[in-house]
Amino acid sequence: MLGIYEQVFGNSDHRRLARWLRLMLFMLAYFMLALGATELSNIEAAVVAPWLAGPLAIGALVRLHPRDWFVPLFGIALADLLAQYFCHVPGDVLFYTVINCIEILVGAFWLRWHFRGPLLIATASSFLSVLLIGAFLIPLVSSLMLALTASHHDLGFFQMWWIHYLSGCLGMLVMLPVVLKSSISRWHGLLSSGVLTAFNAVLLLTVLLNAGIVLFFPDEMVWSIVALLLGALLFDFFRSTLLNVVSVISLVLLVFFYQQNGVSHIGMLHYITIVLTVLPALLLAMALQDSRRERAQLLQSEQRWKSALEGSGQGVWEVDLVRRQISASLEANRLLGQGDCADCSMERWREKTHPDDVVRVEQAFAAHVAGHTPLYVAEYRVRQKDGSYRWYQSRGKVMQFDEYDHPLKMIGTLIDIHAVRQAELEREQLARDLQEEKERLQVTLDSIGDGVIATDMAGSVVFMNPVAEEITGWHFSQARQCPLQEVFHLHGADMTPQSLELINTCLSRNEVCMTDEDAILINKEHRVLEVKATVAPVRAAGGSAMGVIVVFQDLSRARELQRRLTFTDSHDALTGLYNRRRFEQAVEDAIRQEASTPAILVVLNLDHFRVINDSAGHLAGDALLIEIARLIEQHLGEQDVLARLGGDEFALLLHGRDLEASSSWVDTVIEAISALRFSWDGRTHEVSVSAGLIPVDSHAESFGVLLGRVNVACYTSRQYGRNRATVYHPGQQDIEQYHRDIFMAAGLREAIENDRFVLFCQRIVPLQAEGSDYLEILVRMLGREGEVVAPGAFIPVAERYGIMAAVDRWVIERALVHDGERLKQVLNGRSLSINLSANSLNDPAFLPWLQGILSISPLSPQALIFEITETALMNHLDLARDVIDALRKAGCRVALDDFGSGLSSFGYLRNFVVDIIKIDGGFIRHVNDNALDQVIVDAINQIAQRLGALTVAEFIEDGASAERLVKMGIDYGQGYYLHRPMPLDRLWLQ
Repeated sequence: MLGIYEQVFGNSDHRRLARWLRLMLFMLAYFMLALGATELSNIEAAVVAPWLAGPLAIGALVRLHPRDWFVPLFGIALADLLAQYFCHVPGDVLFYTVINCIEILVGAFWLRWHFRGPLLIATASSFLSVLLIGAFLIPLVSSLMLALTASHHDLGFFQMWWIHYLSGCLGMLVMLPVVLKSSISRWHGLLSSGVLTAFNAVLLLTVLLNAGIVLFFPDEMVWSIVALLLGALLFDFFRSTLLNVVSVISLVLLVFFYQQNGVSHIGMLHYITIVLTVLPALLLAMALQDSRRERAQLLQSEQRWKSALEGSGQGVWEVDLVRRQISASLEANRLLGQGDCADCSMERWREKTHPDDVVRVEQAFAAHVAGHTPLYVAEYRVRQKDGSYRWYQSRGKVMQFDEYDHPLKMIGTLIDIHAVRQAELEREQLARDLQEEKERLQVTLDSIGDGVIATDMAGSVVFMNPVAEEITGWHFSQARQCPLQEVFHLHGADMTPQSLELINTCLSRNEVCMTDEDAILINKEHRVLEVKATVAPVRAAGGSAMGVIVVFQDLSRARELQRRLTFTDSHDALTGLYNRRRFEQAVEDAIRQEASTPAILVVLNLDHFRVINDSAGHLAGDALLIEIARLIEQHLGEQDVLARLGGDEFALLLHGRDLEASSSWVDTVIEAISALRFSWDGRTHEVSVSAGLIPVDSHAESFGVLLGRVNVACYTSRQYGRNRATVYHPGQQDIEQYHRDIFMAAGLREAIENDRFVLFCQRIVPLQAEGSDYLEILVRMLGREGEVVAPGAFIPVAERYGIMAAVDRWVIERALVHDGERLKQVLNGRSLSINLSANSLNDPAFLPWLQGILSISPLSPQALIFEITETALMNHLDLARDVIDALRKAGCRVALDDFGSGLSSFGYLRNFVVDIIKIDGGFIRHVNDNALDQVIVDAINQIAQRLGALTVAEFIEDGASAERLVKMGIDYGQGYYLHRPMPLDRLWLQ
């Protein structure tokens, strides 16, 4: 018993208490339901009280493993005995309890055996099985046993069995679906929805309708189905089954009440009507649940399709063939580099297509629209904004026809194939060069332009043409009467001499002989040439041999072109390493291979390569990449594969090392690269790399997935200081954080494009007698569902990914231009403060843009304050100085935000003239009870007064701090204690 207790409730005191409480509540619910049904049956024997306690217990046991049933089943038996005892059930009370427990165990075991999934009635077929077995067959056996007690109730066996069977059927029919579909979230949603809801209204309607039917039309009880069908149509399956429970209970209680008072009489057949009214409502609710699920799955599938399409980099377009209008998605517009093609005419699109491609594209389009081709496929060039052309591929199909089978709409996808076409053009050029060379050699051979050497029967040279002289390096005057094998050094691939053998074979067989494909010629200058030679016998008039003719070609250039073509297709042109395509094949091979030690995929990214490339030039960058490639090659094992994926990114596939050994190897390479001092034009550049590692085994999904994950690890290395390696582990906190940051960055860009930001404002209140308050503009992002995203969630990501400058521009333009006139009226002479980020200070185009905004804003520059954080000043000293000087020259004031957060805070006051100093909130939070904070705040205030600058205390959150700051002479205060941020739109109402 102790072992079962520990297994069910565990060792934790809190969990043990919680499980005991749940068991007590469950026993109480079972007891109340059993008590109610038993009491009704005792008072009025002819009343069929639905047995709801049984399905409640079955549903509870099904959710547990059978090994955990002992304690709950014991509680069920105890609650059942108490219910029978309090109701003074005639007969053997223990017999009733045993029968009820047997019915519960049979139902629970059958449901666990038949339904092995977590959702027991997820489909209509599974629900019908529950109805057939649970509602009709299981109560049949238990009711036959209970009918044996008919003599205790003064009823016949059949009548007693019929009452118990209907009671069990009704209980199972209405209660079992509710219990199996119950969950905390569903009950919480139901109970927290309030009183005045449609569900509660239908509940009331059900009870009132049942009361009227039982009182006035007891023989028309089938009309109670109206409210149940209405509930099945309006609500989900859980609420509709709950409505069935309320309907059946209300009908039974009403029947009992009216029969007790002699108002009406309900026979046994009426209870069959009740069962028949519940069944259609349940079946309709289940069918509607399937329909809703299918619609949800369809919507989910459509959303997945859209996400997959967006992730694949493909744009979507649609052509209205009647209006001759083309609509393009945002991704298609981005790919095309067109900002004005979201909705344009086919004629305008024709103007953007390259003139050489127009006819071909229109022919393919017309052929598909006419039904001659199953799919529209076209590759063409589109003019960009700068006048250049890029290659694209469109694939589409007519998807909508009118009643006369005339095409109406055509939908398709668009991909950028410019890089592919450029590579194809280069390969085609190489192939053309090779073909031209072959043709040239063939023409030369036909015109006796090949090398030709003639010998006599002794094998001595008697003739050479100029081409032969050039190839062999022998002048004919020198080669005359020399043995052929001395002039024509022909060898096989294994360097065995073949000249004499070839002549002897030709003469002995009296037929033309040719060299092997891999024959080589070593000429007089010791150059090794790849040749193709033919030896034919020369016959005299009588047919006797008089020597041989050797015709040969120098194929060195042609085969070199062929090797170059093969090499270019699989190698990087700069470094000679494998390119991305060839490396991907190596990784896919590693995925398919079964190895005891999996291969390790490594990605190396050069840190700050762009700085070297931009400062020293592209030639320097190329030289550095070549040097890095050679350095890594020095550390490779025999089976390791090295490739350049592009830019400054290298990839390796390490074999024969486990993950730990590979990490150590990568650390060694990183140290070697860090020790490299790259010199160019008299300047030495330090080099470092960040790396990511991931195992490659047969469980890996694909090269693309692996590369994406290892790039995440490589980025993590960069985030944590660079010049290090990180192993990809799924679920790792920093890697998951990177994924979240990527999603947030994408959401930020989407929010900027869709104008999903909202302005907030917060009052900055004067703490001294003189001075008036002013407002600081704050920004909040809106999520896709309209929820407000706090600045702490998106501003750090925006700054890290360089998006904050765009957010600054949105805030400034919205506040100073869009809402400028209304702000001017509301401010009524007061000032307005706006924050500037480090991203904006680092943008050379920002200051001219801001000056343009100030020139058209209704607000006077004298009313504007621009806040710049101390961190932004530290990282962008020169740019910040230019911005501050320009703003103050225009009449604006400048505030130094978060003052005191850095080690050199007071030093910045020597380099910058500011009007307001905002004291960092870290010194304000505990200023009332921290003497050191008081000294720092007082020192900042005194320096500000000497410089003629006002002071603002941030993050004032209580009255005691505010009073302390007033006594210290701080000019202004800001914080939740003084004023909480609010939407700017609410300011107009105030």
